[in-house]
Amino acid sequence: MGAALLVGRDREIAVLARLLERTPPSGAVLLMLGDPGIGKSSLLHEAESRGRARGLRILRLAGVECEATFPFAGLHQLVGPVLDRVSLLPRHEREALLAAFGLVDGPPPEPFLINLAVVDLLAAVAADRPLLVLADDVQWMDPQSHEVLTFVGRRVAGPVVIIAVMRRGHTGPFLHAGFPELSVGGVDDDAAAQILSAHAPGLTPAEQRRIRREALGNPLALRELPIALAALPSGGLRPLTLSDRLEHAFAGRGAELPSATRDAVLVAAVDPADDLAEIIAGTSALRGEPVTPEVFDPAQAVGLVTVEEGRVAFLHPLVRSGILQAESLARHQSAHRALADTLDDVYRRTWHSAQFIVGPDDRIADALEANAAQALSRGAVIAAINDLERSAELTSWSALRGHRLLVAAGHAFGMGREDIVHELRQSAARTDLTDLDRARMEWLGEMFDHTPGSAARVNELCDLAVRSAPADPDLSLDLLLAAALRCWWADTGPAARARVVACLDRLPETAGDPRCLAALSAVEPVLRAQQVVEALTRMPPGDDGDALRVMGMAAHGVGHMALATELLARSEVILRQQGRLGLLSQVLTTQSVTHVLLGDLVRAADMAEEGKRLAAETGQPAWGAGQLVCDVLLKAFVGDAQEALRRAIEAELREARGRNVMLSMLQLARGLVSLTAGRNRDAYRTLRAIFDPAEPSFHQRNGFASLMFLADAAVRAGHREDARELVAELEVIARETPSPLLQVHLLYARAVLAADEDAEDCYLAALRQDLSHWPYARAKVELAYGSWLRRQNRVHEARSLLTSAQSTFDRIGALPCGDEVRLELRATGAPIDWPESSAERLRQITELSALRLADDEIAERLDLRRAVVAMYRGRARPDTPGEDIAAVG
Repeated sequence: MGAALLVGRDREIAVLARLLERTPPSGAVLLMLGDPGIGKSSLLHEAESRGRARGLRILRLAGVECEATFPFAGLHQLVGPVLDRVSLLPRHEREALLAAFGLVDGPPPEPFLINLAVVDLLAAVAADRPLLVLADDVQWMDPQSHEVLTFVGRRVAGPVVIIAVMRRGHTGPFLHAGFPELSVGGVDDDAAAQILSAHAPGLTPAEQRRIRREALGNPLALRELPIALAALPSGGLRPLTLSDRLEHAFAGRGAELPSATRDAVLVAAVDPADDLAEIIAGTSALRGEPVTPEVFDPAQAVGLVTVEEGRVAFLHPLVRSGILQAESLARHQSAHRALADTLDDVYRRTWHSAQFIVGPDDRIADALEANAAQALSRGAVIAAINDLERSAELTSWSALRGHRLLVAAGHAFGMGREDIVHELRQSAARTDLTDLDRARMEWLGEMFDHTPGSAARVNELCDLAVRSAPADPDLSLDLLLAAALRCWWADTGPAARARVVACLDRLPETAGDPRCLAALSAVEPVLRAQQVVEALTRMPPGDDGDALRVMGMAAHGVGHMALATELLARSEVILRQQGRLGLLSQVLTTQSVTHVLLGDLVRAADMAEEGKRLAAETGQPAWGAGQLVCDVLLKAFVGDAQEALRRAIEAELREARGRNVMLSMLQLARGLVSLTAGRNRDAYRTLRAIFDPAEPSFHQRNGFASLMFLADAAVRAGHREDARELVAELEVIARETPSPLLQVHLLYARAVLAADEDAEDCYLAALRQDLSHWPYARAKVELAYGSWLRRQNRVHEARSLLTSAQSTFDRIGALPCGDEVRLELRATGAPIDWPESSAERLRQITELSALRLADDEIAERLDLRRAVVAMYRGRARPDTPGEDIAAVG
């Protein structure tokens, strides 16, 4: 049959050959998509033959429709043959993978750590011999294995090739991962004629035309429909879809089988395992009399199944589905009951029992809840969710039914699966929930509620927290953290913030909990900063990656960036080891923003890229939105003005509306672009709005990060006095908070805004501070002080500071500031260096110059000052001081 299904497949075989002809093969994934019976599996067999001929090691796995509920069934097929190499893995990964198969005891492994273990195991195996992974019927793999295969595909590297097959019309993560696709369609008329000649040589020309018209070029249909046509008295075929016609054709053959054989084939169809002894035992139980393996002989004779080496295999997945569709629900239930009566494995026995139950059954519901706990112990979260959902369906008590649905939703939340959480919450809402479970349901909904915050919603969450506190202080704290984050994201007003703080203060037993500190930092980043910082510095380091993440968020919230960096870095290491990639994406996003504000732009960019990818992979759109805002800031700091403005518009339209924290960061990015372009009045107006409570971009804590740039804009735009008034207000706030973010920006603003007679003392005071964690801020002080010294004709002193500033800006990738320093150095007659990051800007200016555009026109197009354009145009000539230096200011 395989050869027949390859007739007319020259194009597809050529694609497979090109994929496998590299020596050695290297990091490639191919997804074959097509209808049932179109020949995908035959092409997979052809790939296997070619891979073996080239000396590749072959690993196979295949999905089975009724096996999709059994966790890691597909994964066991994949790594079972190489599990003896598991000792090559790091301890955390080794234990996670073995726990997934129930081979070791221990805490439940993180799903993503299992994924990482498989990636590393395949890489270790491929290091000895190139590897070809062949995955058939991916659409029917158990969800855990489907996720693992997708994860591996995204990270495939080295001598590893993955070829996977999916039915068209199905969905799943592998389909949506963006892998290259090979569409497998029907064969042409010549190939169809060859297949018919080989398998149905006695057809009349009219019958051949009829079959070809019905088959639509589907090779399996061309082989099987002639048999179905001959079996119909009318000589016609039913007006069904092609898949339905094939299923009916196979089912028709099943209906002609002897009674015992028909029972055996049904048991095999409902049994996810293909073990002959198990199926024979189930068939004997179904019939109430013993049967032998010979019972399958009639089914083999008509081409429905094969029995080899103690295994029962269906000719094609459509045979299994055809048999199942042909049998009644009562027959299905009887087959499941028979298997449940004969199985020793408690997990599988419970699953089969749940398939034949009609109506509530609390005994089976309790057993399914135990199944869920077993699945969780192996890291099979989706399987646990499915078990709990079915357990809820069989539960007679409405409140317990709702509770089980919410427990399932909690597991789905941990995976970032908003879609599953939403469905389970909807189901739970139709039950008689207890007050505590209703609060739990509200919290789960809050975690995926992306609407802007409001004082009313903050108060609702506080009310729920107060009512939950006596029974579940932990849930109460979660609700208060959710309320506090709403205050952080949007301006909910002082009353709402005060309510959250009052509720937190009523939970003294949680005062040292990282969530309490994160909530305080979010809701009152100024008034409670001292309390938060003192508590964070007193806390023992610990090895809880999630707790360290929340502590890092708290430090970030109050503006203690150095402490946030330290805590988040420790969290990152632990979360990577544990494979907790959902939380890791949140850590990376927070780290990237923190590193932007500190001035380590290279590290920020690396973390932003990985954080964005992980947020997408783990289904966390809210964190992806935060990463988008970080990208905007990064582009502004590194001097990609046009991309910064484009992404700012995208972020504002998609995610930022009504979210002050995002709008303030986007406003800062726009202000930086205006400063770089020399639009100083626009820059001041843009940045000043961040400090105005009447503006939608107002955010008190984020205003601290904008002060340095506001001072620059004020001097250049002639708004020095207004800026001094603002600084005076912030000086008062600085006495309330130990926030290094505010203190550092005030150091700079005082010096830049000072009168000439006071400026030097302010600059020297700033440079005496420990700014080792703030490379960008220190270089800004050196630039401003060096510029001031140059204007005082103290050129030698100026050069030393400016050279230091240039080195820092070039190292961290801050091109706009680096260009400002180069203008100043040119004015002193000193030589200047050009970093690699300036090459693209030089190319743009050179190309526009070739169009005979004036410097002003080029500057406008690239959002640069004219002086910067002139400097780049003069790079090929000896440096000459003094050109348009007044614009530096």
